[in-house]
Amino acid sequence: MTQLDFPDYLALLDAMPTPIFVLKVGEDGLPRYVMMNATCCKMVERRLEDIVGKTAFEIYGGSMGERALAQQLSVMEAAEPTTYSVCIPFPHRVLDLRTTLTPIFDAAGAMTYLIGFCIDVTSERERDEALELTKIAKEKAEEASSAKERFLANMSHEIRTPMNGILGMSEMMLETGLSQQQKLYADTIHTSANALLDIVNDVLDFSKIQAEKISLAREPFSLLQVIMEVTTLLSTRSEAKGLDLQLDYGPMVPHGFIGDAKRIRQILLNLIGNAIKFTDAGHINVSVTHDAREGVYPLTLTVTDTGVGIPQAAQKDIFAAFEQVENPAAYREDGTGLGLAITQALVERMGGAISVQSVEGEGATFTVRLGLAEAKGDDLSTADGSGSARQAKQFAADFQVEAVTSVPVPLEMPSLAGRKILIAEDNRTNQLVVRKMLDPTGAELHFVPDGQQAVEAYKAAGCDLILMDLSMPVLGGLEATRQIRAFEKDAARPACKIIALTANAQPSDAEACMAAGMDDFLSKPFRKGELLSAVAS
Repeated sequence: MTQLDFPDYLALLDAMPTPIFVLKVGEDGLPRYVMMNATCCKMVERRLEDIVGKTAFEIYGGSMGERALAQQLSVMEAAEPTTYSVCIPFPHRVLDLRTTLTPIFDAAGAMTYLIGFCIDVTSERERDEALELTKIAKEKAEEASSAKERFLANMSHEIRTPMNGILGMSEMMLETGLSQQQKLYADTIHTSANALLDIVNDVLDFSKIQAEKISLAREPFSLLQVIMEVTTLLSTRSEAKGLDLQLDYGPMVPHGFIGDAKRIRQILLNLIGNAIKFTDAGHINVSVTHDAREGVYPLTLTVTDTGVGIPQAAQKDIFAAFEQVENPAAYREDGTGLGLAITQALVERMGGAISVQSVEGEGATFTVRLGLAEAKGDDLSTADGSGSARQAKQFAADFQVEAVTSVPVPLEMPSLAGRKILIAEDNRTNQLVVRKMLDPTGAELHFVPDGQQAVEAYKAAGCDLILMDLSMPVLGGLEATRQIRAFEKDAARPACKIIALTANAQPSDAEACMAAGMDDFLSKPFRKGELLSAVAS
């Protein structure tokens, strides 16, 4: 027990910088304030003469006074030091105190005083509240971002499904004997549908970049091969406008680098495509230089055109999302205004920088500086031997690259006579598209409207190939594939080739298809050549 002649210490306590107060236990058993040092009086905004001889209830009143007195009585009952929290409201603030109250006993063991000291924890409470608000705001932002991502993915799926019908049927219409006027109408439909698909892809890409959902690969690749693929592919557009598309790949520039070849293609596609779009006469020059002495950005890609140029006032905003130069006479093309915003975001995600120099009416030069590491010879040869061919094959499909004319190139029709193909597709228009594309092959086509019927049809009669949609009633394509693979394993039957044929076009969708046991992935809207190539391989 602590024994003190307590009144002798009151003057000493008043000089302490720590907020301290003292209560005396009266004959009625109620603790009353007999002292509150200057520091404590200032903190609780009370004068000493206003609190001496009073209980907490008499000072504070109401529920607050009741709680304070009850807490003090609880400490007296426990007869041991106790720490608790006190909240004192003021007109423009709330004071949070952590209070420790200690009983004092006389020589006979009777409790005579309670001495307390306080610590102001208001800043801690405010910090915790701020952290909690920040956490809530972060969660809300993540929920909103996730909702937007789901919305865009759903809209992409819903748009791609009818787009498959439009593009598929217009492509086949263009292969038939049409009058010049009919051909113009069909070609306009096909070209406009492709433009709409480009917009969908741009919006999805930009959304993923904003949500930081785009991851970059770090793999060896041939930069020379990538640039040649892009310039070769876009040369049809430049030739149709009478433009000279030049490639200047410096002799001292390494062929191989470590990075994301697919995103480098996308950057070049946007920059060269824009140069062709806004140039009516002259040339487009694509230049690549490399200087190992430049520590940060040794690799430089430059795209120069002799087109309409960009007004000085517009250059500062040219990379902003949804921005387009407001010059209808010169900029006649439609679009989302996202191409350069996506390009800049990708370049910066790679740790690089992009800039533009332009004189209105004389053309523009876009310069991309990157710090990609060089690939070793062995790494590059391994990469070229494994992944580059498939990347090149998928390049046009990945970015929906179209020639200036959309008239389909005549295709060599494979002979699939005697082969049985099961198509799980619930959309009647898409069923018609697939039928019209595959009928000339001589294959036996069997259509079912959902995954459950696909499983049952395969178990009953088997087939040589399954084209499987993902989003179907009753049973989706992923679960149907898993059930088919399980059946094949139990029945010791050879695995049938299954190709996803779906409007779910995200990379995660392709990964999910492969994980479920599918062999290939074809996203809607697909081209006739892509479908024929997939079923014939």
